[in-house]
Amino acid sequence: MFSRSSVGLRLFSSTRRMANSIDQKLLKDGMNGSKTPTVKKLEGKLIRNFQPGSVYNPFDFSLERIRLDKKYGVRPGSYDPFDRLKINPLDLYTNPEFLSKFVSSTGKILHRDVTGLSAKNQRRLAKAIRRCQAIGLMSKVHKDVSMLPQRTMTKN
Repeated sequence: MFSRSSVGLRLFSSTRRMANSIDQKLLKDGMNGSKTPTVKKLEGKLIRNFQPGSVYNPFDFSLERIRLDKKYGVRPGSYDPFDRLKINPLDLYTNPEFLSKFVSSTGKILHRDVTGLSAKNQRRLAKAIRRCQAIGLMSKVHKDVSMLPQRTMTKN
């Protein structure tokens, strides 16, 4: 147990009351016999699961490593149908109905965050869409008409 003299605090009149209350708290905790320190909860993203028996670099314990893992790591919600079905998106350049699912209503290729594809398959898909547009099967300025939402007109 630490006392004010062992820590080397210099107390002024305004802080004596506060120091006395801290001493009272330390004495009270000491009398209760609580030797366990209070444990603070950490966020889940700060906790790393290390394998026992492995050798680690000190960089593995830094917050910068967590940031890099978040930036370049596998996204938990990513879903890549091309990897799952083992299909090369470049082979689909003659199928504008399928490719139009990855194009906005104005004809722009949807971003990887929206499509959920891996970087490699997103590049392949973009190349397939550009090929499809180049040979005239798909429009560069709008989505395929058959893929647009249908509006039904009802007469009253």
